[in-house]
Amino acid sequence: MVRGMFAGVAVAGVLLTAAVAPAQLPKSPFRPVDPVALSLDGQAWTLNFAYITPRIVKIKTPDKGERTVWYMPYYVLNKTGAPRTFVPEFELVCKDPDGPVFNSLDEAQPSVVEAIRKIEDPGDVRKYKTTVSIAKDKIPVALPDTYPESQAVYGIAVWLDVPEKVNPNNFSVYVTGLSDGLAKKEVEDKGQVNVVISRKTLQLDFKRPSASRTDKTDDIKVNENNGLGAETWSYRMANIVPKVKAKGDK
Repeated sequence: MVRGMFAGVAVAGVLLTAAVAPAQLPKSPFRPVDPVALSLDGQAWTLNFAYITPRIVKIKTPDKGERTVWYMPYYVLNKTGAPRTFVPEFELVCKDPDGPVFNSLDEAQPSVVEAIRKIEDPGDVRKYKTTVSIAKDKIPVALPDTYPESQAVYGIAVWLDVPEKVNPNNFSVYVTGLSDGLAKKEVEDKGQVNVVISRKTLQLDFKRPSASRTDKTDDIKVNENNGLGAETWSYRMANIVPKVKAKGDK
């Protein structure tokens, strides 16, 4: 269930044409999330997003040997009416009440993404990109009346050595870059006026049962938050900067 925005199950992640009847399509592994209009949006655009629940795998890396990797395959779909540049950021944040304060940004290592691609998509149908390479070309506009996954652009978010740093039972992934929505608010503190900058962000909630400590691929589950849904759109603080006074201001 998507909080405030139910989205139907998407179709297969292979190249398909409209001539294929929907009844013939296999179930997609991707969980779709439709954009939601927020009060701060104004004229902001927002891409469609879909993801597979984060998975765990051990990958041999050239620098540190075998490492435990958490990763999340995803795709973006552009229904905004114009090509858009997608510069993503995936931040994993621990949410255990008694656990340590911990956050980890996606690490776009091409060799790790390529190793995962061989597991997830050995035929290289989806052309998975890193969070760096996916920003090099604009996301094209999706054509109407066609299957979404045939026009999607695919990527893989990667977090390295999470169990060694912290082994959370509950965590969220915050996805930014899906929208150009930006909000600014002035806040005064001890005579200093600062500008709080917030970005439109998609929050994805996950859980990992306490018994899951074997780093199995499917240890992580979607956290439906007792029926409220696992996905939430909001404006999340990104930065605080001092207000610059204009000439003539005292």
